[in-house]
Amino acid sequence: CATGFMGECLIKEKKCKVYGVDSRAAEIKIAKRKLNGVFEVDIEEDRAFEKIIENFNNDKFDVILATSVIEHLKNQSSFLKNCKKLLKPKGIIIASTPNIAHWTMRLSLLRGNFDYSEYGILDNTHFHFFTIKTFRQLFEKNKYIVKELLIDPVGGGYPKISRVLAKWFPTIFAYQILIVAQSNAY
Repeated sequence: CATGFMGECLIKEKKCKVYGVDSRAAEIKIAKRKLNGVFEVDIEEDRAFEKIIENFNNDKFDVILATSVIEHLKNQSSFLKNCKKLLKPKGIIIASTPNIAHWTMRLSLLRGNFDYSEYGILDNTHFHFFTIKTFRQLFEKNKYIVKELLIDPVGGGYPKISRVLAKWFPTIFAYQILIVAQSNAY
């Protein structure tokens, strides 16, 4: 949840009840003031999801929002399977990730570069990289039904041109990929 900035917006704008999860104490301290509740756990630990479930007396969630999370995880399949434990039968997960096939990355590779940075597609904390196809496959492999797949073509420069060209070449001009998926286990 980082500092709770997105959750705070959901509470104010959409009247949602929002609980955040993060492993960084400094972020949790700030998020506590903004959200309905927070959990300081590392979602890659074996018992992290069980701890969350126990705190909610086995209540489930309508939505899990995992924006810019999956690419930071060592085991995305384990994360997606564990999310099912927290979702109501008709619950959904909304997840986003950068597109490694974006034109800026292709151009960089043509120049012989694959340079990590502080943020962006090659953020130095990313463990995995996805294309539109592989991001969809990750969810389908883990028995989710992809309800919607959207792209954000604005990142990487030239937003007006990218918006237009993304209509014809989404795999090249998608800077971010967003999936809305529902577990088909119910």
